[in-house]
This record gives sequence, structure tokens and C-alpha cells, in this order.
Amino acid sequence: MATFPVKYINNNMRGAPQLSGTAGTLIAVLDAFLITGFGQVTALSVTVAGGIATASLQSGQSFDPYCVVWVDGATPAELNGEARVLTSSSSSITFATTAPDGVATGAITIKVAPVGQWEKPFTGTSKAVYRSTDVTGSRFCLWVDDSGTTTARVRGFESMTDVNTGTGPFPTDAQSNGGGYLFKSLVANANSVRYDLIADSKIVLWAIGAGLASNANYMNSPVRGFGDLLPLRPSGDGYAVGLSCQFSADTANYYGSGSFGNMNSVSNAGTCMARPIFGLGGAQIAELSSYSGQFNAVSGRDGSLGPFPSSVDGELKYSKCFVCDVGNNTPRAEVPGVLTIPQSGVSSFIGPRDVMDGTGAMSGRKLLAFLTAASVATTRSSCGVCLVDITGPWR
Repeated sequence: MATFPVKYINNNMRGAPQLSGTAGTLIAVLDAFLITGFGQVTALSVTVAGGIATASLQSGQSFDPYCVVWVDGATPAELNGEARVLTSSSSSITFATTAPDGVATGAITIKVAPVGQWEKPFTGTSKAVYRSTDVTGSRFCLWVDDSGTTTARVRGFESMTDVNTGTGPFPTDAQSNGGGYLFKSLVANANSVRYDLIADSKIVLWAIGAGLASNANYMNSPVRGFGDLLPLRPSGDGYAVGLSCQFSADTANYYGSGSFGNMNSVSNAGTCMARPIFGLGGAQIAELSSYSGQFNAVSGRDGSLGPFPSSVDGELKYSKCFVCDVGNNTPRAEVPGVLTIPQSGVSSFIGPRDVMDGTGAMSGRKLLAFLTAASVATTRSSCGVCLVDITGPWR
């Protein structure tokens, strides 16, 4: 079990693999995040004082605040393992530790830690299959065909025997022929695009600013992903596994309005569930909703609880979101880590990648902001905002 079960990365982190409108770049990002980590450096020194370790690094080799790093090769051994970065400068980071005060010895290496408890059981030319190794989860498979330029094809399978063969696909060919689409870029070139990935051992979320490749104003990054949701059925729901994706390669539809699914009715994107709640039949396309707010509203552009900031207490209001039992609006399973905002005007105050402190049930968490939209947004003000908890745990 990881010390910090929820981890995140983005394209601006030093040493991060870059995503672009070229084949293979998505697989490189998923490999680095889920399995290997990246950006390893050797510390110049590590000193502990009062439960805080300070690692001195070569200038420009620092790590981002709130990200989780892997420390290795240190004596005392308490310094080794995962640590969340507390503060960062161009030449040092700090993190909490149980090691005693003093100067550490050894060839101490530090890198961005992988999520862990994920594996890549099958590979092919520009193809890969990812699967959680967490035995408490479904261990369903995420199939990725990254041979395209602007998009990759993605699909969930209940099981697979090689990179091209599996059973229990979601979506099925009838729902989206060849699988769903994941937009990497709106332009087929090697220019890097903005991405953020957040995950635990059972689900990986991605938010990709594919539109920025063609227009600097297209700032929305729909939050989508794959993995085990949080089932609400008391006796369990072994098929509460979702893949949020687009169903069209049309670049005009990349936005997808997503906070994992669509809070408004968009036919070209959605959340594919492995099976109905009782396990009979095949894949379903489920709708997304939240515990507060309008069904057909975009998070952060929903006036159900008034404008932000609240005129009463100044608060930002947010709600967990869930996939509905198909055929009605009954909550079936919550989406780990994702929060929707039933207020309007939010993007005037909160921008992409802003990090804020959680309140109430989210107290002690860090919440990362993403812009969402119901159309190809040309300005920040036309976007909504959703949040993802980057601290966890989600379960």
C-alpha cells in the first residue's frame, strides 16, 4: 500500500513526458505516471530538523509542491519511500519525515513517485493494456491504441488475454465502433499540450487541454478517466467500473463538457459502465449527476446555489458527483475525487490549476481546479470549473 494513495502529475513538472498530437505520447505519459515515475535526480544533501527534511538539489532540479516523490538510498532508512513535497524552490524541497534530526548519508536519489499498484500486462505497436494490481478492486483492463495523432482509442475490458483480445468490452462496437476516443491534441504535430493526471490504485483521471494546441483561448480540460467507482449498493456492485470518453473524433467535440461525464446532455461523450448494477447484460452508457445542482448544467456555471462567492457566507459550494442507474436518476456509484460546483460565475475567480484548501468534509485536502465547457470555449469566462481532490484518500 502506498503511503500517499492519491498522486498527480502535470506536463510542466520537470522531467515529465510530453503529450502531443503524435503517436505513442499518451502511452509514455501513462507509463511514467502509473508504473515507473520520472525525473530522478541525486540530492546534494538532505538534512532533517524537527520532523522536516530539506533536500538540496542542483538549481532547476526541484519538484512541484503537493506532488509525491520517491526517496531512495538514504541513511537513516526512515527517509526512504514516498514523501509529499511541502515547499519547493529552484534548488530544494522539504517534506515531512519520522527520521531523527541530522544530516543524512548515502547516494540519495529523488524522483516523482509512480502511482503504484498498476501494471502493463500486454503491449503492442503503439498499444498498451493497463490494469490495477489492487486485489480489493475489479482489476478490469484499460486498453489504449495510441497509434493515432490527435486522438487515441480507449476501451475497458473485463479481462484480456493479449493486447488485442478481451471479453466484456465497454463501450461495445454498437455504442462506439472501435472504442472511445481520448483527445490528445487538436493538431497533428509534436507541440506539447497541457495535461494533468490524478490517480489512486483503482482509478486514473486525466484532464487534457487538447484545444490549446490550436487556440490559446481554448482553456477547458474535461476531466475523464477509467477505473473503479465508489458503489452505493450496500451488498456491493462488482461492475461499477467506468470509462469516461468521447464517442467521436470530430475535433469540434473534444470539450465533452466533462466532470468525468456530462452534466448536460451531450451525445458525443459519456461514461461507459461495464454492466448494469445487477451484473446481467453488457456495457451501458450512464449519465452523470451531482447531489446538488441542475442535471443539465455545467459545473461552475450552475446557478442552483447562487453565484460564487456566496452572498451569505462567501463560500465555494461543491458536491460529489455520481453515475446514475441507467433508466432513472438514482445514484449508482460516486466518482472518486471529482467535485462539481453548483454555483455560477466561478471561472471569474478560479482559474485552471488553481489549488485551494478544502472545507467541511474536504477539510485538510487540496483541491485542483479545471475548466469545463458545454462548447468549444473561446474565453475563460465562458467556461465552468470543476475540482479534483489531489490529497485523498478517495476510498
